[in-house]
Amino acid sequence: MNKKVLVVGLVVLLGIAAFFGYNQFFGPKAQEGAKTVTIEVVAESQSINQTFTYNTDAEFLYDLLVEQEEELQVTFIEGGFVNGLLGYTPVEANKEYFSLLINGEYAMTGAKETPVVDGDVYRFELTNW
Repeated sequence: MNKKVLVVGLVVLLGIAAFFGYNQFFGPKAQEGAKTVTIEVVAESQSINQTFTYNTDAEFLYDLLVEQEEELQVTFIEGGFVNGLLGYTPVEANKEYFSLLINGEYAMTGAKETPVVDGDVYRFELTNW
């Protein structure tokens, strides 16, 4: 019985260490200092196509979205996922969501893990799955 508890404890400890090690060495790195970036919001079915340019010190996209929450009318769901922009919330029954593209390429991370990089264009596009 004690061996099982010890093994489970070691597995949990190794899992925690792997998580923090990944974030420290392989996770996205933030760029410090002033940056100028563009945020585009496109929802063709709602006639939304707006572009915003921001000068910011935010290190991650989530932080920039929170800074500009009033202008962008951004709403989040649990975990910091963008759930609505410019007064429109995607309709789950219509299989809609806002996809995130960075410089024209689909993002591999969410807003909380996406570093803000000077000159980048972040596009939120209403998409169906």
